[in-house]
Amino acid sequence: MLIHNVVFYKVMGTVYSSQSNGLEDYYSTQHFNDDYLLKKAFTPMRISHLMAFNIKENNDQISGILSLEFDYYPYDGNIKYRDIHYSDPRLIKHIEGNPGVMKNIDAYLRKNLLESEYGIKF
Repeated sequence: MLIHNVVFYKVMGTVYSSQSNGLEDYYSTQHFNDDYLLKKAFTPMRISHLMAFNIKENNDQISGILSLEFDYYPYDGNIKYRDIHYSDPRLIKHIEGNPGVMKNIDAYLRKNLLESEYGIKF
């Protein structure tokens, strides 16, 4: 999907620059667009996401919000987590202390990113 967008923008850049005056202007505009597109393709998207949790611990009910901030690199699908906050510190041991929960959170985020990027429902 991203490759098609890059090709489309490249073609549009060529159309725009061919309407300007002179050969020199054409080449300077074209190289600017190539650099811009390359930078844009490798620039991550900064995304914030909130998740609500209700966890039973012994006889207590722990309710809280997990706030995630991460960079998403659409060209290769990588996620780099930048900031994580818990509304209740007791959630930390239930989320970070359980690799299965961490894996499920990561899978949930990736699924939502793919659905929003490609319009595919899983």
